[in-house]
Amino acid sequence: MRPKLTLLPLIALIFYEVSGGPFGVEDSVKSGGGPLLSLLGFLIFPLFWSIPEALVTAELATSFPENGGYVLWISSAFGPFWGFQEGFWKWFSGVMDNALYPVLFLDYLKHSFPIFNRLIARVPTLLGITASLTYLNYRGLHIVGFSAVSLAAFSLLPFAVMGILSIPRIQPAKWVAVDFRKVD
Repeated sequence: MRPKLTLLPLIALIFYEVSGGPFGVEDSVKSGGGPLLSLLGFLIFPLFWSIPEALVTAELATSFPENGGYVLWISSAFGPFWGFQEGFWKWFSGVMDNALYPVLFLDYLKHSFPIFNRLIARVPTLLGITASLTYLNYRGLHIVGFSAVSLAAFSLLPFAVMGILSIPRIQPAKWVAVDFRKVD
């Protein structure tokens, strides 16, 4: 039997589940005190958060070899009421979080296409994006994985192109600049 999800779609889905895409990094450099603190955060944070969380998840997943994840873990530790609470609030969080992405996409798009500043174009476009993404999810995991890979390529391509174009202008001395007046 062929697996429903191969490695590349899994990586793309994890990328979007964790970060929602590459956008927003610019603000961390601009208002976060400079590139050094942002680079250190991106390099060090996974060591203290992601690796331990991955190890805990692997331990719990092997201790409970059935579908259900954190709902089963919480139910086993604290009872079915708290397991339900975990499942419901995680679902609710996902619904609220996923509702932001079509709006964020249009906010980026309206700089190039000012028509999306008008409500008459914005609302139908948001409904169309939401309906399209809902349909993709309805179709199954294989098409969602393929779509995630396509979307990752589409959203990361501008960063790759700009990175390549900026190679002749790289000034590593600027990477260690810190403006402590902007750090909270």
